[in-house]
Amino acid sequence: MKTLAVLPSRYAATRFPGKPLALIAGKPMIQRVFEAASRASGVDKVVVATDDDRIAQAVRGFGGEAVMTESALPSGTDRTAAALSALEAKGERYDCVLNIQGDEPAMHPDTVASVVALMAAQPDLPMGTAACPFANWDEVFNPNAVKVVTDDHGRALYFSRSALPYIRSSTVFEPDFRPWAEADQLKAFKRHLGLYAYRPDALRTFTNLPPHPLEKLEMLEQLRALAAGMAIGVAETPYLSLGVDTPADVAPAEALLRERGLI
Repeated sequence: MKTLAVLPSRYAATRFPGKPLALIAGKPMIQRVFEAASRASGVDKVVVATDDDRIAQAVRGFGGEAVMTESALPSGTDRTAAALSALEAKGERYDCVLNIQGDEPAMHPDTVASVVALMAAQPDLPMGTAACPFANWDEVFNPNAVKVVTDDHGRALYFSRSALPYIRSSTVFEPDFRPWAEADQLKAFKRHLGLYAYRPDALRTFTNLPPHPLEKLEMLEQLRALAAGMAIGVAETPYLSLGVDTPADVAPAEALLRERGLI
């Protein structure tokens, strides 16, 4: 299976303009993501899909490949699809396409590899993603930490910003809960990570679908795929990855990289 990893990256982020070039322990954030993706087993090629010459120049400066895409594209998934089309137009062919968000500098190479392995082991699977355990109850109740519920075959049933599943018999959901008394129940929750794999045809199908009402309510793009009946396999990993949305998120990402001995 030949796998392409695409890192969609744009300069004009509302909350953190220019964040792909923000330094994470001395390196541009997009370089951190690129290097992690390049180290992942099963990934044959890594490119950055961007609409900004400053990002493209930085990528080429550290030896990476940048694919220019239109600035009007509405999402990273659309940018991933555009990059794939540009490479296919040059005669390149891939069996699996990864969308690794360019603001995930702590994405572990083993997590990327686990999603690639999932897609290789299940050739009928149109999409794949990853999830890790929650460290504490505060994370579970944080709407920025997305939850995924899976079936017995490791495929996604639903994604939500709410704390799912709801444990009816638990005091965790009471205002004065005692989390240390409910530690085992924390294992019922899975934290979704910002990484997707697609078969090329599935990626094209997805980007041609209109946004779904559930997607708009939760602001979670992957619900569009589930609502359309597209199966999403979930690879489990022990490694947390932290997205960088604001300047305040840089320090926690650096701390996680430092904890892993990577900086």
